Amino acid sequence: MLTMAVKSCSGFLKVFVLFLVAFQGAACLTLTLENDVHQVLPGADITIICHVKNVRFTTIRNIQWVKKVFEQTTKHTISIYTAIQAPFRATERYLVRPANATESGEFRSVDLILQIRNVQVEDLGHIGCTADDQEIYGDLIVYAPVNSIKLSKQVTGQLTQLTDGDVVNFLPSDGLVCEVKYQDPQTVISVMKGSENITSSFNPEYNSPVKTETGGLVTMSFGTTLKLRFLRASADDNGKRLQCTASVPMYPPRSVTITMVITGRPSTLNCINPAYASIGQSTAQLVCHIISSPALSSVVWSWSAEGNMMVSVSGNQTQGEYAASYQSRNFNFSITLTIHGVKAEHFREYILRVGNGHGIRDFTVQLQQAPTATSAAVTLPSGKTATTPGSISGTASVHGWLLTACMAALLAHTF
Repeated sequence: MLTMAVKSCSGFLKVFVLFLVAFQGAACLTLTLENDVHQVLPGADITIICHVKNVRFTTIRNIQWVKKVFEQTTKHTISIYTAIQAPFRATERYLVRPANATESGEFRSVDLILQIRNVQVEDLGHIGCTADDQEIYGDLIVYAPVNSIKLSKQVTGQLTQLTDGDVVNFLPSDGLVCEVKYQDPQTVISVMKGSENITSSFNPEYNSPVKTETGGLVTMSFGTTLKLRFLRASADDNGKRLQCTASVPMYPPRSVTITMVITGRPSTLNCINPAYASIGQSTAQLVCHIISSPALSSVVWSWSAEGNMMVSVSGNQTQGEYAASYQSRNFNFSITLTIHGVKAEHFREYILRVGNGHGIRDFTVQLQQAPTATSAAVTLPSGKTATTPGSISGTASVHGWLLTACMAALLAHTF
């Protein structure tokens, strides 16, 4: 922790320690700023504490948190808010509160606490507190190695921005554009289609660096745009993930990821297989996530019952203890078969058949009985026994309690 203190009983003094501190004090007024240099990434929360000692009651309302900003060559001091006066509030992200106030005669000492939530790049600058004619400032440095990343689909020259997590329909003639703005020149941009790195297929365009000076701090911003005129999506790409990622050494990567949908037969994103349930359980569910363009026209669950008779339930339909349902969002279908009152006869193989105008696909899901826990008996020193959690049935290992000599002694004392 770095701490900077300013104290003056008379005269005028200037001190330079990491930043300029200018003040003119009276009556031994002292300002101390903790954590005078903050270097954070966007989105962080920070706390700055200013200790104000020996301030007169008559000037207590003149204590303020302030921020210095620079516009061209002229320096301006802008008051963010008054810290002592109620309601101690400026914005949803800037919170101010006094704490640990003490009194001594006509003087008062108080700790001012400034909290900035979800720090943004525009917050950077020289932030400090003032009392009477004294000032003390610290630096807030907001380092954003990657400012933004934007992924867009290009159709006949028109761009449509995509949102992380979208399910997007692609034609072979559609293109893709990834635009990244960043501050660190070491930033590496890549595009993945499934497990395939397709970055080399894109044409890169580099923007001229932009110099920005805010709060006296100078930053350089860069921009790179990767363009691919024709993605040439095929049926094999159905369900694959497209991801544009910007990576900087020592920092978490930032990315935008979408799922591709290709016009054709339905494809599975994921089926939870096998699914587990226990006899007597109130409900069991079989779940599959399917993507389809065009939309599904048929959804049927089927299975073999006694005597090899095929039983089926389709769409949003209930038949006895079976209930089929599905929900859709864009081209993503979440399909569920719910079984009420689980019995031994329910443990079997189920087939999900889905279809659209381009064809039919079958997917298999098994419902299996959940493993049961066994128990192991431990003989206590007094002759009593205690049952301890044991292994999972069907496995070779035993995950039980290890009864050490100390535990045995403790149990003997307890019993």
